[in-house]
Amino acid sequence: MTVEEQLRAAGRAVREQVRDLPPLDLPAQPAARRARARTFLRRPGTGRWLIPMAAAAAVVAVAVTLTVVKNPPRATHNASAGRAASRSTEAVASASAGSAATTLVDPEALPGYFVAISGLETMGPISAGQSGPAKAPKPDSVIVGETLTGQRLATIPPPAGGTFAGVTGAADDRTFVLDTVQLAGGTTFLSATQPRTWYLLRIRPGATPVQTMTPLHFPVPDGADVIGIALSPDGSKLAVLYQVAGGNGAGFPYSGPFALGVYSVATGAVLRTWTGTDRYHGSYGYGSDGLPDPNGNLTWTSDGQRLAFAYRSSKSPNSSLYLREVNLAGQGGDLFADSAVVATIAVSTTNGRSKIWCDTLGITGDGRSAVCGAELPKTPPVGATLDALTESDPWVGCAAPTDTVYPGLVKISLAGDRLAQVLYQAKPKCMGGGSAAILWSSPSGGTVLGTVWYTDDPSMTVHRAIVLYRHGTVTTINWSGAASQLLANETAF
Repeated sequence: MTVEEQLRAAGRAVREQVRDLPPLDLPAQPAARRARARTFLRRPGTGRWLIPMAAAAAVVAVAVTLTVVKNPPRATHNASAGRAASRSTEAVASASAGSAATTLVDPEALPGYFVAISGLETMGPISAGQSGPAKAPKPDSVIVGETLTGQRLATIPPPAGGTFAGVTGAADDRTFVLDTVQLAGGTTFLSATQPRTWYLLRIRPGATPVQTMTPLHFPVPDGADVIGIALSPDGSKLAVLYQVAGGNGAGFPYSGPFALGVYSVATGAVLRTWTGTDRYHGSYGYGSDGLPDPNGNLTWTSDGQRLAFAYRSSKSPNSSLYLREVNLAGQGGDLFADSAVVATIAVSTTNGRSKIWCDTLGITGDGRSAVCGAELPKTPPVGATLDALTESDPWVGCAAPTDTVYPGLVKISLAGDRLAQVLYQAKPKCMGGGSAAILWSSPSGGTVLGTVWYTDDPSMTVHRAIVLYRHGTVTTINWSGAASQLLANETAF
């Protein structure tokens, strides 16, 4: 069984099994590996794709009351974090029920709350020995909890007949946008192109914190494959990256044009739109083709004026991954001609290898760096330029593999596409495979919250951790279930 097959099998079979990661290893290292996208998902050059799932209808409005909301804890030297869609350094307003309160946000502070989809299932389970059709996917609630302790503050059920499919948050840690899709009766799959219904969730601390989830209306076309969502740092704008199916039939891969829309949360009005057709007429070749809607593919700068999106074409002869940036104040509306490439994760056209690979990639709030949930080798290739420090330790695993990678969190300088720093890297003695994702980062990238996991070889036990990095100090969030609750693309802060 190959490493890729092991990863896929492990993810299906033992997702909930959690073990402590080995001792933390901080020296910066480069990467050389066979280029691929996120584990279990689209892989450059392999032709392995998840097939899109069936269609559905609309959902209804819902109101929710949260019973307990506390003021968020401030960061300490070993408990502070950040995400690519970064916190603003400005004061932000938190208001509802006719009153308002202004809170000064510390841009380096650990977000006090998280909002997470609880166990999203896009495909109904098939029991052992079952030969008939799969059961229908179950509706999934949203959990509001305290980041440091895991204390559950509220459980929000989905609208009747629907399930939550995406979540993204603003920098104030009080404002979130959710979307849902309908669970069509009798279907066994949820489709990436189902119509979305959008909601605004507000969390306001206080003695009597009555919170509401308000329906929103954005003109995202029905049948669009949503491949990125991001709420602006001030919570006033929602960005949605999507592709329409095009004329190549009903299924994936799609060949239609791409669009990046920026919408007013208050009115639903379109503020900016960029559209463009991939030059190779391919689909989006990075991340998942299914739900949940990715919240790490789109990232804002703290001033809310620049928006970056990670992009790779499924049909490009070059499997490189690009971080492209648009300026809301800039001219033009062509998604590709009017966006600048600010970082490149280059893949060799001769051997199909990259110096590093990013399972997630986003810009920091100050616009100077990118943060990457990375896969890195222990021994860097000769001549690698994406490195600040390297080491050449011998392999100490159970066998000498030809393409060994280690999951970790890194910071990339946008000046010259150089790996500025390895924040964390897991180095087990015997690894089957693994990956990492950025959950949140501060505007400077000096504090980062990420999720790292790997399987050991040959038992295929899954090891997971939620890793906190802050200015050279690394620790973990280790409340029971943290690693299985705080999942990439299913959690917002």
